Amino acid sequence: MRWTFLLLLSFFVVGFPALAFSPSWSSATYCLVAGERVIVVLKDGSEVIGEVVEENAQRISVSSVFGVTSIEMDRVESIIRGEEVDRREFDQRQKRALRRGSAAGWYSLGVWAQERGLADKARSSFESALDIDPEHEPSKIALGWGKVEGEWKNPEEIAALLDKGWRRDGANLLPPRAGTPVGPKKPEPKKPEATSPKPDSTRPGRISTPESVLGKLSPKEQKRRETELERRRQERLKFEQGKRREYEGVPWPRRSIIKSRNWQIECNSTPEVARTYQWIMEALSSTLGKIFKAPDVRRQKPVVKIYRNHDEFMLKTGMGGGVGGFYQPDSQNVVAYHGTFGLTGTTYTVLAHEGTHAFQGKKLARMTNYPNWFIEGMAVYFGDGSKLDYKKKRVVTGLIPRDRLFHIQEKIAEGRHTQLSKLGGLPRNRFSGTHYADSWAVMHYLINGPESKKGQRFLVDYWKLGEKRRVGQRQFNNLAERYFGDVDQMEADWQKYVLSLKPDPAGEIDGDHFVSMDFMFSISRPDEKWEYVLDEIQDRDLVLMRIPETRNEIRVRILTKSEDSQRPQDWIDSELLPALRKKYRDVRSFSGDLGGLDAYVFEFYDRPPEPEKKEEEQDGSADGEQGAGAGDTKSFLQKLTMAAQQEPPDPDDGEKGTAEEAPKLLKHRSYVLVGVSNAYELRGSFEQTQFNELLGDLEWVAFSFEKIQKNRW
Repeated sequence: MRWTFLLLLSFFVVGFPALAFSPSWSSATYCLVAGERVIVVLKDGSEVIGEVVEENAQRISVSSVFGVTSIEMDRVESIIRGEEVDRREFDQRQKRALRRGSAAGWYSLGVWAQERGLADKARSSFESALDIDPEHEPSKIALGWGKVEGEWKNPEEIAALLDKGWRRDGANLLPPRAGTPVGPKKPEPKKPEATSPKPDSTRPGRISTPESVLGKLSPKEQKRRETELERRRQERLKFEQGKRREYEGVPWPRRSIIKSRNWQIECNSTPEVARTYQWIMEALSSTLGKIFKAPDVRRQKPVVKIYRNHDEFMLKTGMGGGVGGFYQPDSQNVVAYHGTFGLTGTTYTVLAHEGTHAFQGKKLARMTNYPNWFIEGMAVYFGDGSKLDYKKKRVVTGLIPRDRLFHIQEKIAEGRHTQLSKLGGLPRNRFSGTHYADSWAVMHYLINGPESKKGQRFLVDYWKLGEKRRVGQRQFNNLAERYFGDVDQMEADWQKYVLSLKPDPAGEIDGDHFVSMDFMFSISRPDEKWEYVLDEIQDRDLVLMRIPETRNEIRVRILTKSEDSQRPQDWIDSELLPALRKKYRDVRSFSGDLGGLDAYVFEFYDRPPEPEKKEEEQDGSADGEQGAGAGDTKSFLQKLTMAAQQEPPDPDDGEKGTAEEAPKLLKHRSYVLVGVSNAYELRGSFEQTQFNELLGDLEWVAFSFEKIQKNRW
């Protein structure tokens, strides 16, 4: 049985140079349509789809979501242009949607087709999404459906309401305000709120530096800020120049080949990069060898092939853009590429994960004797749960990866995790991506838990058993009984331990600044009334600041895309906006920036709690439903129009006219910086009566946001 271990990484490309760099060409350019969408068919049969950046007699450079790919013309079979590109790309995306089998995948395809004027294909895609999930909100909205008082109404009913002055708020339709004339709604120019940032006339659709930020700066501070921004620019240029040399490297035949004690490193980036990967792999071997001291069963040294950039890796291996590296069990080799892009994913995390598999292959005569919880749990523990100590040139293990922790804690709380009495013998064909979190948590408990000495002996004994025979649930249960009483007691102790874990801090506080080297960003608090609160971090939060004794908060979070190939706008439309509209009301969006980088900006309100219906109201509602025909659209419209004569309460008047103190609803603004698999979100959540007052503080934090340039391997 052939195994292939693929590690899908989260690479974040906002604000970084492309992975391939093309020198300036003096020859005449024969394609001048910059931005033209093409399909480049290579002589080896592979294809590259994207927008033309540069094309001349020597090469063509194509930009896609994963960066810029530069291809020499002598490798090109043909270049497809025009309408044929849309047709073929739709077919490819349709196959991907079929494989994915999700409503979100079909919706993304529909949006893509809609943007290109393929109305019939768009409609069929939205309908396919509803075939999978009849309640998929974005697809229903795209087909004209809407909600009135919580109930879905068909497109004809919605169109009639819109003609009567009703207005959309995501899936929901809101009644016309008092005084709104009945009849087809005429669009009116939208008046900007006094608190909204002003568009930059030199950069249409974007937000300039807010006046609230400039107002905080004295002339001296403004000068210092300009100097700081220039310093950032120079550092970014210097960083990019260094990375350009690393990514240009040399052709593969001229690669560096370094034979160390346990590995053979082959890398065609710079010699310095190759030497760094050599000590990284030796440090990994040293760390693994301290826990698992079994002798080698294979003499050959695994070869670690590291291509100079992502483009060459894809072209040489045929792997897609979301694959960061892989392990080849037959040859014991590891294949990856040099890249420092990403929120958490780097070449190191690939090498740590796949290198663990190579270590297993070197020490274990038959890896098939072990179930996946053991094989993959170990790889995640030493991959996601470790980092490099550059000064001491060693690997620090036992760290807590946020995604894995939050995933398993949520599953345990909801009773969806795989119990240890089943995980130990889970067949390979039933082991899926969701089990990586379970497996990591078991490995972390055994190595770092309150009974770590027993846990490590458990692992060593389990390892030894697998050297002789296939191990499964029975062997797991026997060891659980030997070291923890029985598997049920081990389950209880394990759950208690996992639920008590908290993620490692994302960064450190330095005066007014919060700096995260792991997630490569920094922010500054507006002033001393804001306090950093790191012990209440939840879910995707990286940092939280709050005004004491209030609900006013500013936080930075990580959001995750469900599919790497989604364009930022597709992800916004199909996932983020529907999620916001489902939880909040009056969601508005506009363009902006976060620390000088292009960002999406959203404003929205908390939804007020639903009032409890009195018993007689519920009875009356039931009688009314019996008296009206289910298909009587006219009666339905009359009923709703009569019920909508009063002006809705102003969101800033949440406490007026109430006998009891109503909950203080919040108004939010979010800045979202989207990458390939992840996104940063900076969110301010303020009591509605204080939103205008505190908005300047949020704008200050957004202005202070800095994407740190650092080589993270």
